Amino acid sequence: MSDRVKFNGMAALFASPVFMSEILDTELLDNTVSSILELRDCNEGIETYGSWVTRDDLQDLPKFKELTSVLMEEAARALDILTIKRDSHYISCMWANIAPVGTAHMEHIHANSMYSGVVYLQSPEGSQPTIFDDPRPGAQMLQPDYENPNPNILGARWSTAGERGGICIFPSWLPHSVQPVPATDSNIERITLSFNIMVKTDINNFTKKVSFK
Repeated sequence: MSDRVKFNGMAALFASPVFMSEILDTELLDNTVSSILELRDCNEGIETYGSWVTRDDLQDLPKFKELTSVLMEEAARALDILTIKRDSHYISCMWANIAPVGTAHMEHIHANSMYSGVVYLQSPEGSQPTIFDDPRPGAQMLQPDYENPNPNILGARWSTAGERGGICIFPSWLPHSVQPVPATDSNIERITLSFNIMVKTDINNFTKKVSFK
């Protein structure tokens, strides 16, 4: 190394925050799955892209009140860590997906929300993870070989296993997808619950004022 230059370190800029937690209450998980299956039995949802999706206002239904309370607390934790100023926050949409064997979830974002989350309620053996892609358009323009690739810095895919009880909260603009549900001896369906988070606040940034109520 040259003794003519002093190296002052590296700044890892513009990270995409992803928060992970876990529901330990198995009774809550079981009850939530039962409530979702009841909605399917009552046909309170739609078929889309091979999956069955519930109505999107589960946060307002009494049978999901306990889970909604847990998710509101986790959303508060994430918003507090990010030091987001707000009067309050709320879940604007909440829905469940039942995906049979062979069903994939194409890459997408969650429009009209600030943060989004997913709860893994029933994960068949060998279930594929949720995959998050680098949202920066230029990050994949040149792709050298790395000895130790790091998605926090270099621009790459990152995934979370999606084990039962897991909660993942992420920016709504972060692209994500899921590979097909694998075939197993039991052919168990993959059941997840998704939700969107918004804040109630007045943003008073100069020339960028907006009110969210």
